[in-house]
Amino acid sequence: MTSSDRHSGSRNAKHKRLRFLNLSSKNISTGDTLALFAVGTFSLHLLTLFLLLLLYGSYSQLSRKAPPSLVQLETGKSIKVASIGSLERTPQVILHFVSDTMTLMMNWSGTLPPTTVEEAAKPKPDTGIDIRSSSNGSGKVTSSAWQASHALSEDFRKEFLQILAEITPPAVFKGTTQVVLVPLSIQPPIKIAEGKWKVKMVANLSIFDQGNKLGEVIPFNKEIFVQAVEAPDMATTNDGLAAAIYQMRASGLEIYAIRDLPQENL
Repeated sequence: MTSSDRHSGSRNAKHKRLRFLNLSSKNISTGDTLALFAVGTFSLHLLTLFLLLLLYGSYSQLSRKAPPSLVQLETGKSIKVASIGSLERTPQVILHFVSDTMTLMMNWSGTLPPTTVEEAAKPKPDTGIDIRSSSNGSGKVTSSAWQASHALSEDFRKEFLQILAEITPPAVFKGTTQVVLVPLSIQPPIKIAEGKWKVKMVANLSIFDQGNKLGEVIPFNKEIFVQAVEAPDMATTNDGLAAAIYQMRASGLEIYAIRDLPQENL
């Protein structure tokens, strides 16, 4: 064998060896790709299963949730309502009730609230409601204050009206004095027990008379205690007075105590 033949054989052997290594490398790369594909597919299946479990949980909660109810008003308008516990009231309802009740009880104009266009142009004078005070003296409260007092609990209403009759100026019923409640701040209700809340109100009583057009300002800062009660059925009566009283309790709330707001809480 010549030197050329030996050299040619060596190159063929080396080529075959390199060819074998190339095939081995190709086989290993294909196996790795298949393994990575399998792992990726398995991961996607796990992710899909996790998302399906989340969707199942959401649908389960949605199926257990009570659907919103629609209530149609007398005007024909429909509104959505949500069911709450018999002793639960929303903060907005409590604040609205306190604001309306206190404004109606503490605004003394000496005239009756108008019920017709004619009365709005020429209000009727308010002769007041006679109330015997705690000292057996006589006094009066305005008709609107007496109406609003039905938003108080029965054990508190009598005492409150007696005090109100003592502080109501007699000149109110002569049309020469007017008292206006000016709320400055009504804080969100604080729950103190089941079905009971406390509302802090910072306000002023402005007193105007013929001799003092600038008015006299008296601080009226109170803690108002409210509790949930059963709302009356207004459909059972058509009487004007009864309807007005029932309207004061339509929110299913009543005031059972009022006390001065401590100075350090302002």
